[in-house]
Amino acid sequence: MKAASTTFRSRPRLFLLAAAATGAVVLAARVMRSARPARTTWFAVTVEADPSELSGPSRPDALARLAERHEVRVTRAPGGRGSEIAVRAADGRTREEVRALKQLLETGEVLVVEGQPEGHRTVLGRVARPAFRQLTRRGAR
Repeated sequence: MKAASTTFRSRPRLFLLAAAATGAVVLAARVMRSARPARTTWFAVTVEADPSELSGPSRPDALARLAERHEVRVTRAPGGRGSEIAVRAADGRTREEVRALKQLLETGEVLVVEGQPEGHRTVLGRVARPAFRQLTRRGAR
């Protein structure tokens, strides 16, 4: 009878010990997860130009301005299709600048859509407008 009562008394201690060990493991996992460096993303476009034209002092002014604010990588595109311009951690505005740079390099001009007159909005258009603005600020991912 004495052995049975000792077993019942030690179970709460084992339970507390197991709970403390589990808590320590969860805490360690969270600390390790937060200590990892954040993954950075690259936004890349392929341009019909030789990489030597896009590097050095003879590179286009738009590319030089972009390189002043962001990390830019210019490499040869796979399959001999020109060059690949990649920008690290690009937000929506930077993505638009890279697309404009691509247009400038390939066609010599940047096509801009001027603001359209709004006219009458439908109910669906009025509901979707804030979401559309949010997406265009952040950039599609």
